[in-house]
Amino acid sequence: MAGVYSYKSFFQNLYKSLGQAYAFQAQTPEEAGQWRREFRQALREALGLDLLEEIAAGWGQAEKEGQGESGNRAPNSCPWPVEQLERVEEEGYIRYKFRMETLPRVFMPFYMLVPEAPSAQKPTRAVIAIPAHGANKDTVAGVPTGSAVREKLSRTPKEAYGLALVKRGYVALCPDPPGYGERIEPLPTEATAFAPPNPENAKEEAASVPDPLGCSCKDLAQTAEALSLSLTALEIWDLMRLVDFAAGRKEIDEKRIGCIGFSGGGQYAMWLAAMDQRIQAAVVSGYVHGYYDSILDVHLCPCNYAPRLWRLGDISDICSLIAPRPLFVENGLNDPLNGYRGIEGPKEQVDRIRKAYRLYGQEEKLIHVTPEGGHQWYGECYEFLDRRL
Repeated sequence: MAGVYSYKSFFQNLYKSLGQAYAFQAQTPEEAGQWRREFRQALREALGLDLLEEIAAGWGQAEKEGQGESGNRAPNSCPWPVEQLERVEEEGYIRYKFRMETLPRVFMPFYMLVPEAPSAQKPTRAVIAIPAHGANKDTVAGVPTGSAVREKLSRTPKEAYGLALVKRGYVALCPDPPGYGERIEPLPTEATAFAPPNPENAKEEAASVPDPLGCSCKDLAQTAEALSLSLTALEIWDLMRLVDFAAGRKEIDEKRIGCIGFSGGGQYAMWLAAMDQRIQAAVVSGYVHGYYDSILDVHLCPCNYAPRLWRLGDISDICSLIAPRPLFVENGLNDPLNGYRGIEGPKEQVDRIRKAYRLYGQEEKLIHVTPEGGHQWYGECYEFLDRRL
């Protein structure tokens, strides 16, 4: 009887009947340009990026400079307060750790992996490597900071794609997005108040020792929504600030910055490339599924949702904002997140994206691979990045 009382069919019918205001339908590059400007602005308003812009604009430069804690300010032209926290020489590269203040009293830690000579002697390509759910900047950068991270690196070594990139000569930037890694939010009072009474002090331990590979998407998404924001906006905002940082570094060619990510990291890579034209190539692994076919049915993490988002466009429309810049899409054939139609759902999304690339005569810049396997990072994108970035 449970299905009788479900809203699922209501939501499905509503999605179909309302449609998407900015579904890609352009017939000329000029029409596509107009669509791109209008769609981006509609997304900025719906997600809350315009509100974050207002907050940042009112944040005085003098206040920003005075709020940073002790540490060495990074030598670059980034307009946001940045501190260098550590410098570690590894085999073949140098790992820096920074902390950037992206909003008033909001700090984003991240690694920058820089290859040693000869490529580091002049500005080189850089890629922002974004972790998935169940990962963080440490796993992506291959930094064994604790038992959980070491186990993750041993179990899924390919997900250290930031480390793989620096070994190929790229500068790799590996952030903790909001709610990840060192940015996991404290457990809410409700969770600690109703924690099991045993073992002794379980409440205090649960509150003080968060899972380093967990995430706080639910708490952040709910709070952001009540303030006319979205977790998606917070994610995009921080990643755009990381692009600001990269564009001002002497080690990096500001015209050759890309982004990659798997699963939730693929989502953020998609959004960053769609909303920031400074990104010159993007890799989206395990995320191009479609709202109706997958996310509405599978009901993924709340970081996938924002008010009015599904009234504006589908995943294919967001990805079409990236055209004609190079885009690599990866979906496992047996990924359960593909949706009820299996791999046909992602293929249909990519066919829609391809229309935008074809309109610009740049269809070869869109690559879709479907390896045999489930929901995982396959890492088939590196040669693509070597050619296109």
